[in-house]
Amino acid sequence: MKKNNLDIAKNNVSSKGQIKAYDLVRTINNNGKLSVLFVGNSITRHAPAKDIDWLGDWGMAASSEETDYVHLVVKGLEKKYGKVNFCTACCADWEREYYNDEKIETYNKARDFNADVIVIRLGENVYKPIADDKDEKPLYPKLNNFIKYFNKSGKAKIIITGLFWQFEIIENILEKIALDNGYIFVRLNDISLKNENKAIGQFKHEGVCLHPNDSGMNFIANRILEKI
Repeated sequence: MKKNNLDIAKNNVSSKGQIKAYDLVRTINNNGKLSVLFVGNSITRHAPAKDIDWLGDWGMAASSEETDYVHLVVKGLEKKYGKVNFCTACCADWEREYYNDEKIETYNKARDFNADVIVIRLGENVYKPIADDKDEKPLYPKLNNFIKYFNKSGKAKIIITGLFWQFEIIENILEKIALDNGYIFVRLNDISLKNENKAIGQFKHEGVCLHPNDSGMNFIANRILEKI
């Protein structure tokens, strides 16, 4: 029996229009010695969307910018390395059409950021095309190439996380890519099994409520920091 969390099917936050096209990649230059790229989806950053009761411009559904996993990871790294430059690439559009190679070029600004550390934290929005039986468009080679695209120097430390809501087919592919390439894999799906790590009852929209709250974001950040 496959290990799948039903929350991934219940998540009705659309993968379309999470971020305006001109703002998909956001870079913060703090004149630091360490640069970190976060490649993700709404859990990494989602722009304000009143139609789903989401007014933030950070990782859904953290209570503030400072408490989403991206900023918690940066804060943790700054304790050891001083100021950190960081970049977020919002790739929900790619997840929805992972088989469309033209989507990759959308993120060339993130590639040119030339990060020392790359955190790959996505996959949940691939659920729909995978569930719709697009086996003729395999995920492994497309995702493998997508990850390599961001490693401009070829020297970046790459960390791949599993899904927040487990879906075994995608989870296994993420883990295999990490194993095959010598990347670090970080499992997360147990975090969402506890409702106290999701924003249940904090928003009107069901999909937003299924996202990690401050507690969930903190768990995600700590697991990533353990591996950097």
